[in-house]
Amino acid sequence: MNLILFRYILKQFALIFLLTLFVLVMVVMLFDVIELLRSAAKHDGVSFVDVGILAILKSPQMVHIILPFVTLIAGLIFLFKFDKTSELIVMRSVGLSVWNVILPLVLLVGFVGVFDVTIFNPISAMTARRYERMEERLGLTHSTPFVWSSKGFWLRDIRPDKVLVIRAARVRQQDKDVLLDNVSVFELDDQNRFLRQNEAKIGTLKDGILTLKKPFVIDTELESGEQKPQAFFETDLSLDRILEKFDEPQTMSFWRFPRFIRFLKESGFTSVTHEMYWHELIAFPAILIAMILISIVFAVHPSNRQGKVLTRVLIAILSGFFLYFMTRVTNVLGQSHSMPMMLAAWGPALIVIPLCLSALLHMEDG
Repeated sequence: MNLILFRYILKQFALIFLLTLFVLVMVVMLFDVIELLRSAAKHDGVSFVDVGILAILKSPQMVHIILPFVTLIAGLIFLFKFDKTSELIVMRSVGLSVWNVILPLVLLVGFVGVFDVTIFNPISAMTARRYERMEERLGLTHSTPFVWSSKGFWLRDIRPDKVLVIRAARVRQQDKDVLLDNVSVFELDDQNRFLRQNEAKIGTLKDGILTLKKPFVIDTELESGEQKPQAFFETDLSLDRILEKFDEPQTMSFWRFPRFIRFLKESGFTSVTHEMYWHELIAFPAILIAMILISIVFAVHPSNRQGKVLTRVLIAILSGFFLYFMTRVTNVLGQSHSMPMMLAAWGPALIVIPLCLSALLHMEDG
């Protein structure tokens, strides 16, 4: 293929792709701002600047969601423009085929998919976490702060009469109970002044009660610590809330998934949601390639010259939505173990891509 032609097609499509992405992101942000303003109206102290910052922090996460539709729409706009200016006809008249147009588009879309998953995803995960923290700080949402790191778990639970800060080196699920190893409970007053510290090798969380076995208690009123048989603490933390907190793969970097999934399995927690999301991220470039192929199939069809452009645009968009809908269906099937997760993630793209290539071969070679 001629390098000059390759660069020309690549440049033209990249400009249309970026413009389409910008327009759709602005539309999505507009709806987000409206929804955030509606929520902020119910809370005092939330300014329009805060709403704008929240919308900006949320936008990277939305980019990943709308990228398949950006790819489809940008492909349709580019190819219909290419056809309208008779550039495609000129290419064919000099012996070039539609494959010379397809290659730059597929390569660019594949690169965008890999870039989104490996580089942009960690950025969107970081902004999603900051979005959640800012929502909590502004009072738009309420949740128990819960942080997991390589050094263990940290939990902050605000009670009516005091504040509990709970740290555990490890958390494990055992049936319906939660076991905490090497646990520390720091008790603070409502002014965040230290009251006492409780240290135990084992803690059990059940029915909203955290029980420490043989804790060593260090009290500000005592000159030295003392060991007690047991200690009980009421807490809002529960197994369901822990699982709910874990069930946020969108706020996690792509590169962190293997280690975190391994941790969940070792701790006895379910890792199905994170495993399925991770497989979806790996298959994401293939979904974008399937979308661009759908746009090519319907945009370069001979019937476009017979006044059926609008019909083909509508069918192409509906086909894109159907592909997206199928990815959601297979996601549910993968999480329910009705089909292997890898097949659930790759299946829709692996069905659509060969079908589109077969249709293009039929149109090009008869």
